[in-house]
Amino acid sequence: MTSRTAISVALLGALALTQCKKKDQGQDAQFQQGQSGGQYGPGPGPGPAPVGPDGGTGAPGACQPGQPCNPQPGQVPALGTVGSDPNALQAIIAGALSGGAATLGLLTGGETGQLEAGIKMKAGTDAKGKKADGQLMSAKLQQGGHAQADFTLQPGSCYTFIGFGNPGVFNYQINILTAPPMPPQVLAQSDADSVDPTVGPNEQCVKNPYPTPLAVKIDMHVLKGQGLVGAQAFKK
Repeated sequence: MTSRTAISVALLGALALTQCKKKDQGQDAQFQQGQSGGQYGPGPGPGPAPVGPDGGTGAPGACQPGQPCNPQPGQVPALGTVGSDPNALQAIIAGALSGGAATLGLLTGGETGQLEAGIKMKAGTDAKGKKADGQLMSAKLQQGGHAQADFTLQPGSCYTFIGFGNPGVFNYQINILTAPPMPPQVLAQSDADSVDPTVGPNEQCVKNPYPTPLAVKIDMHVLKGQGLVGAQAFKK
């Protein structure tokens, strides 16, 4: 082999080696690009939604739309003003449960005449546009005594309850309570510092929140003094 031929062969070998190195470097760069986040297709989708305690996929403990949270079974909505002292309410309930039944209608001897007059006078200001509904409820009570009468609230009607205490009675209160089989609950109250209490005066009247009749107890409670007390329902 001549020297010129040897040089040509050496140059061709060097050129081939250079091309092979460039090819290998290109493949390495492409591989590194794929490893560092190249577009190999869509990534994994979102994970499954969390499962709530009821087996649903909402937030844990979330209330369902349109459903009340922590409902209180057997409870009736308040029908008027009710005191906020739970101990006082429990004392009223206990007294009402241990009290006797009120007398319905007029008493012999004209004892209810003063009651009727006092109630009628108060109705002129607190039961405007209403008419007496049902019989007069009355009872002779000692201080701290209770007496109850059954009453039914009709749907769609507006009720006012007015009481009066004869001489000897100083503080007299009317309470409206649930009737059995409902659990005992105070639904509305009058004030407790007069002898002529009112529950649901005028437009603040007591209304049945249900489409069917609601049985309640009218509780008459003498807080101070003693004597004959009465109560009358008015309705429109």
